Amino acid sequence: MKHLKIFTILLLLFSIYPASESHAISKKIPVKYVSVVDGDTVRVKQGNKVITLRMLLIDTPESKDPKKPVQPYAVEAGKYLDSYLRNAKLTMQYDNNQKKDRYGRHLVYLYANNRLVNDEMVRSGYARVGYIYSQKYYLNALKKTESIAKAKKLRIWSIPGYVNTRGEGFIYNPKKPVVKQAPKPVAKKAVAKKPAAKKTVTKAGYPTSKYRKGAPKSFKNCTAMKKYYPYGVTIHHISYAKKHDRDKDKLACEATKISYQAWMKNN
Repeated sequence: MKHLKIFTILLLLFSIYPASESHAISKKIPVKYVSVVDGDTVRVKQGNKVITLRMLLIDTPESKDPKKPVQPYAVEAGKYLDSYLRNAKLTMQYDNNQKKDRYGRHLVYLYANNRLVNDEMVRSGYARVGYIYSQKYYLNALKKTESIAKAKKLRIWSIPGYVNTRGEGFIYNPKKPVVKQAPKPVAKKAVAKKPAAKKTVTKAGYPTSKYRKGAPKSFKNCTAMKKYYPYGVTIHHISYAKKHDRDKDKLACEATKISYQAWMKNN
């Protein structure tokens, strides 16, 4: 019974954690970046030969299949991968003896500056865990990363029903356009309208302070002034002159019994 318990514990440990590197995957092989094919496929130079790498255990939206429309986040995934690899020191690892797929692509774990790129694409929400065959060294680690991206609804996980949880790939109907997440629009501040200025009503029969369009700005005498300003002008008027204000009451050429008042400034 005791031996059975120990065996069960060891079995669980091996199912959760990857096997040691020396027994499960190859040594890291240096390569040089050439170009990105799409979000999960890269061209690199190994020695003098250009080879195509297909990153293991991940899948990004399709952009190169002539039979399928470009899927949401496919182009963005490729651009992100390009920026992530372009200036990095790259190495690759094989998982087991199956080094290539039926298309001749090398099945690898790719590293950029010793960081697992397969995991980075899943972490950033550009890739899902997928195409699981015999190579499973990082499977549990990638599933854990995927669950975090899914919980945060990052990119491919932001579109309801887009990731095919019952199988491989993505479910996309081009007839039903997908609305990608966008920043919330900034609410415009309401601009308070200034109250309309009150129109000043000129009181007839009293001296004015307002210039009359077309009138001269100076007059020889009150007779000439009254042709334009029959009730005279105040001290605030442009045509006011002391010679026309003999009684020095701030009014020029005014009618008799009219005295200056403060409101006349706006009359």
